[in-house]
Amino acid sequence: MMMKYLRILFILAIVSLLVTSIAYSQPANGENEYRLAAVNPRFTPSDTITSDAGRGIWVAHNPDLDQDGKPEIIVTEYTKGGRVFVYEVVGDDRIEFIWASKILNDTLAGGGSTPRMVTTGDFDNNGMQEIIFPIGYFATDSIEFANRGIYFYEWTGNDNDFGTEPAYKLSYEDIDPDFATVSTGRTESGLRCQDIDGDGRNELLYPPRAFDFNVAKLYIMQVTSGTFSGGDAVIDTEYVYTDMVQPPILFPDGYVPVGTEIGDVDNDGFDEIIVAGWQNIGAGAGIGFIQIDGPDAYTPGSIVSLVDYSGFVVKAKPLFAEVNGEPVIYLHTSNAGTSLREMWVMAGIVSDQFVTNANIYPLFENLGWWSAWALGDQDHPTNDPGDGIDLYTYGGSGRFYDIEHNNSGSVTDTNSYSVTEVYDLANIYSNLGGLFNDFYAFPGMDLDNDGLRDLVAGYKGSGDDSLSGNSLAKNGFHVFLFEWGDSTQSLNLDTAFVGFKIKPFSVITPEDYQLAQNYPNPFNPETTIDFTLPINKAISLKIYNTLGQEVRTLINNREYLEGPHSVKWDGKDNNGMPVASGIYIYKLIYGNFSQSKKMTLVR
Repeated sequence: MMMKYLRILFILAIVSLLVTSIAYSQPANGENEYRLAAVNPRFTPSDTITSDAGRGIWVAHNPDLDQDGKPEIIVTEYTKGGRVFVYEVVGDDRIEFIWASKILNDTLAGGGSTPRMVTTGDFDNNGMQEIIFPIGYFATDSIEFANRGIYFYEWTGNDNDFGTEPAYKLSYEDIDPDFATVSTGRTESGLRCQDIDGDGRNELLYPPRAFDFNVAKLYIMQVTSGTFSGGDAVIDTEYVYTDMVQPPILFPDGYVPVGTEIGDVDNDGFDEIIVAGWQNIGAGAGIGFIQIDGPDAYTPGSIVSLVDYSGFVVKAKPLFAEVNGEPVIYLHTSNAGTSLREMWVMAGIVSDQFVTNANIYPLFENLGWWSAWALGDQDHPTNDPGDGIDLYTYGGSGRFYDIEHNNSGSVTDTNSYSVTEVYDLANIYSNLGGLFNDFYAFPGMDLDNDGLRDLVAGYKGSGDDSLSGNSLAKNGFHVFLFEWGDSTQSLNLDTAFVGFKIKPFSVITPEDYQLAQNYPNPFNPETTIDFTLPINKAISLKIYNTLGQEVRTLINNREYLEGPHSVKWDGKDNNGMPVASGIYIYKLIYGNFSQSKKMTLVR
C-alpha cells in the first residue's frame, strides 16, 4: 500500500513539473522576448502621480544613490511645479517607492512641461550622489522664472534620504547672463554628469534647447572648489561650444544643441562629445563633434547636416557603440508635421575633423517615433557575453521595438538587423493616449541580480488613458520594468497588486509596513509593540510624549528581516527611569516614512 502511495506522489510531482514547464518557459538565449516584470505603485502616501509623469526616466546603478547596493529608478513628472519620484529595487523582483522631490507649486506645472529628463552624479565631487534635473521655462512669467534652474538633491548620508530642499539650485542666469530674457529648461536628453576629461572632477553638460542665437550653445561646467552641503560650491564654465550656432550675419541658420553622447568615434584614443542639434529658425537637424583633448581642453570638429525637414532629435539622442571593433553612431529623428521617421548609422569616420554626409547611412524609414531610445543587449542571462547590440525605441501607439544587430553583416546594411515588437500597451489599456517616451538600459543591466537582464521604459501618460474602464489620469503606470523572459508571464496590470503570475515583481509601498496597536493598552508596567516589515529594512522605533519630546529609543536604525517582530517597552526612559502615567506616542520609522500610534500608561 505504501509503495502504491509513493508511486502516486511521484506521478503527481512529474505532472506538476510538466505543467510548470508548459506554463513558464524561458526564451532561448538571444531571443528578443521580454516579460513585464514591474510597474510603479499607483498610490504613494499623501501624494499623487499623474499622467504628466514618465517623460524622462533614469536608473542610478553602480553607483546607486545611497551606497546600499540597491539601484534606484527615477521618473519625472510635470505637475506641482515639476518634480521627480524615486523607486528602489530592494531585492529579487521587488521595488519600493522611497522619495519624491519638493512640491514647487500646488497648482502649476513645471514651466514648458518640465522636467523632461533627470540624471544622477556627484557634481561637487564630495562622494555623495545627486539627483539632477532642469526646470523651465518662460523668462516672462515671474512664477516660472523664480523656479527655473537645474536642481541638485544630494544624498544626506541616511538611507533613501535626499533632503526636503535641493542641496543646490543652479539658475540659468548664473550659467549665462543672456538666459535672463530667454525661455529655456526643456532639455530632454543632453544633460549628463561625469568626468569626461579625466581630471578627477565631474563635468556637467547642459544643452539648453533654447531658440536664441545668444544661448543656443553647449555649456560644460565644473565645481572648482567647495561643496553643496558646505554652502561654498564654486561653479566654473570650463568650455562653451558655439560652433553649431553659426552667426546669422554669415549663415542663414544654426543648430540648437539638444542631445549629447560620449565615444571615441575615430579610434584615435580621444573621446568625442557627439552633439545632436535642431535648427534655430528653419527646419532641420545636424550632428556636431568635439574632441576631448585632456583636462579642460576641447577641440571642435565637423558639423554635418542630417535632414532638412523639422527633424525632432530632441529626445532621440545619438547612441554610440562599438560593433565588431568599429565605432558607430546611431541616429533617429521624426518629422512632427508629416510623421516621417528615419533611422541612420554613422560609420567609417577616420577623423572627427573630417566627418561628411558620406559617413551617414540610412537604415530604416517609418520605424520608431520621436521618443528617446536606449542601447543594450538584454536578451541573455546576466553572465552571458551577449551577441551584439539592441536598440530599444518607441514604435507608435502603445508599442516599443527591439532593433538588433547580432554582430554579423555590415552595420550599414538594413538586412543585418532584425526588428521585434516587444510590447504593445494598446492591447492592455481600454483607451491609450500616451507613449513610451524614454528608455534606460546598458548591456548586461540586471537591477535585481536574479541572473536575467532588465530594461526600463518610461511611459508618458495621457488624461485619456484608462484600464478596464477606470481612468488613469491620476495614479497610473509610468515606470515599466521588463526582464528577459517569457512574455506570456507578463504582469497583469488589471491585478497588478493582487493576482501575480509566476515570479511576480512585488511593488512595496509605505502602506505595506504594518504597525499594530500595542497590547495590553492601557498598560502597567510593560507593553508589547508588534510590527511587520515587507522587506529586510533598517528601521527605528521610538517613544515620544505628547509634547513631541523623545522619551525612549527602542530600536535605532537597525536592520530587521522581512516579517513580523515584537518589542517590549518597560515604561522607562532612555536613562532607565520610570516615566509618569499618561499618553505616549510610539513611532515606527522606515526610510523617509513613518507610522505612529498612541498608548496609555497607568501607574
